[in-house]
Amino acid sequence: MFENHVRPRRAVFAQHRASFAFALLVPFLFAGTPAASAAANAIVTSVSLTSPTSQPAAPFTIGLAFRKGDVPGQPALDLPDQQVVVKRRWNDGSVKHAIASGQVALTANVPATIRVLDAGASSGTALTTADIVAANPQASVALGSFGTVTLASLVASPVRVWVAGPQMIEAHYRGAVGTTGLAVAFQVRLYKSGRLWVRAIADNGYLDAPPVLRSYVPSANIGGTVVFDNGGAALSHHGHTRWSAEGWIGGDPQVTPRHDTGYLRATKLVPNYFSDAPTGARLDSLYRAYAPYQRGDWTAYMGTTGFQNQIGLLPLWDALYVTSDADPRAYAAVIANAKAIYGFPIDWRDSTTGETVMPSRRPDWSVLGQNGGGSNDWSAGPLTWEGAHHGSAGYLAYLLTGDHYHLEAMQSQAATVYLMVSTRDFYSPDAPVPNLGTSRRLIGQTRGYAWALRTVSQLAAIGPADDAIVEDYRALLAGNVAHLMTLRTAIVPDGIGYVFEGDQNGYGTGRVAPWQQHFFIQSIGMGSDLEPLANMSAYDALRDYLYRGVVGILGDASGYCFNHAGVYTLISNDGSSIHPNAWFKQWSQVYNASSAPPPACTNTLADGDGGIAGAASGYWGNLLPAIAYALDHEAPGAAAAWARLTGATNWAQLRASGFGNTPIFGVAPRARADAIFADGFDPSAGMAGERGEFQ
Repeated sequence: MFENHVRPRRAVFAQHRASFAFALLVPFLFAGTPAASAAANAIVTSVSLTSPTSQPAAPFTIGLAFRKGDVPGQPALDLPDQQVVVKRRWNDGSVKHAIASGQVALTANVPATIRVLDAGASSGTALTTADIVAANPQASVALGSFGTVTLASLVASPVRVWVAGPQMIEAHYRGAVGTTGLAVAFQVRLYKSGRLWVRAIADNGYLDAPPVLRSYVPSANIGGTVVFDNGGAALSHHGHTRWSAEGWIGGDPQVTPRHDTGYLRATKLVPNYFSDAPTGARLDSLYRAYAPYQRGDWTAYMGTTGFQNQIGLLPLWDALYVTSDADPRAYAAVIANAKAIYGFPIDWRDSTTGETVMPSRRPDWSVLGQNGGGSNDWSAGPLTWEGAHHGSAGYLAYLLTGDHYHLEAMQSQAATVYLMVSTRDFYSPDAPVPNLGTSRRLIGQTRGYAWALRTVSQLAAIGPADDAIVEDYRALLAGNVAHLMTLRTAIVPDGIGYVFEGDQNGYGTGRVAPWQQHFFIQSIGMGSDLEPLANMSAYDALRDYLYRGVVGILGDASGYCFNHAGVYTLISNDGSSIHPNAWFKQWSQVYNASSAPPPACTNTLADGDGGIAGAASGYWGNLLPAIAYALDHEAPGAAAAWARLTGATNWAQLRASGFGNTPIFGVAPRARADAIFADGFDPSAGMAGERGEFQ
């Protein structure tokens, strides 16, 4: 009941859809529509669609995320012309993610609300790839002197049918550009009305046939219109990158969806961010129109130290989509940045399949080749991807759109995470040992391991269950959880909640960075909500142990005093060994060893590294998601730790530190009725950025 206190009123209405009065109303709302012919189908959520032009039958395709248990069977839309294809279910069998398509009458700039029902069916004969052949879509990609690939030469032989139903079919095609190592792919949607959408993609990314920089003047043509030619200038197509361009044949409906972010929060597939609204200037500043090899809002050199807008469970633009109540500017930024990530070198493909590299197929490969070592980063011209600072890419975009291109971005980042790690494990107490295939440990810096687990967990959680690439990375995730549980059992007796520390002694004898551990904890905490594995027992056991870390650092005077939790480093062991069983067992030992004499325990949060005023982008801020998830999952001591934190004399100053425009780490507990109110933050006090939508 209290999972989402801060949400639009329509989400409250949807959440209480099972009430008696509402049940009586439903049949009258949808009488006569095919999708609602079953008695009293309940409204689960809604999506509004808007276009700048009036249209009697605008085609659309959107992604739909569902809360566990809400839709046991087949969801539907309250439209005569609709289809919903389920792509992923929760472990209880209910729907987690689906792709909906159809056509709807739109009046220019007037949102049309589409209700999503918990049961129903589409009607009509499903479209097939033969219908695409008959439609004869014309598209081509010319890569200068290297060659040209046409859709017509591939259309009879799709490599994948992504979605098929009576309203829309999407199929994918791929062809090599001679023997250059370049390849072109097409993604084609055919709607019932005959309208077509086509995306053209150019790849330069084989793992085992290392691509080189290719320079050419490109020309992507869709339906007789040039949709990308780089202004007639030569394009530098770097290795392990791709670019794309898209267009409509028959007219672009220009439809923008707006999901119910209150319900999206309730699914637990996104963090429960504070309600602070961003300013219009912040939304205006976001990158919103993709062009090949623009970096978007990503940091050009991801290895840059300090705060970056991409670092966190979700990057800034994705978080702003949630906190801005699906503002169209934030939506455009989510999509544009998800495309821009491919300007970074994450496109690692297997020459035998043309698909993203799978650990089981390339068990002894890394970015440095077969039986190769690892790397911290990889560059493609001016853009450098780096593991310890890489952000989530494609996840929210895929949730919102169901677009396979964004699923591929998640797969590509997972492959990069995998390939960046050496085929030998130098972190093991018995190092070096083989580090191969789905058993490879994604080890490195603590923060790098944390974000690697986030990246792979998000893919494993939301990627289709029948996708071989997704299943391979799901197995990789399970292997890493098993490894971390092995480390956890080596800690006897039970310790402070840390199981891995890649920077052991890196800051001085016995010194580690607790904020990197907070990244680790929040990554596993969110992953637990996403349910990425069929059997979550080991994952949740690891999660529960890790919560000792954030609960312990927010402890009272008998252990580690909470008002000093914002420090840059602390001492977790005596420096004699990096093995987990040599670490301190109690937080009081950490507190006493980290400074001599131990600082006084007060009810005022120490300024610490990053400061209270800068908490939204500092060390106090990035422990918030860790303690929020700990409270959500009822970790022992978490409620008391949260109460100590929010009861501090300067908590209001921390809360006012800028989470409206920088919501990345502004995550609140959602499991208890008083979780958000416990901070004493008064939404009626007129503080800038607070919307005051407490229900």
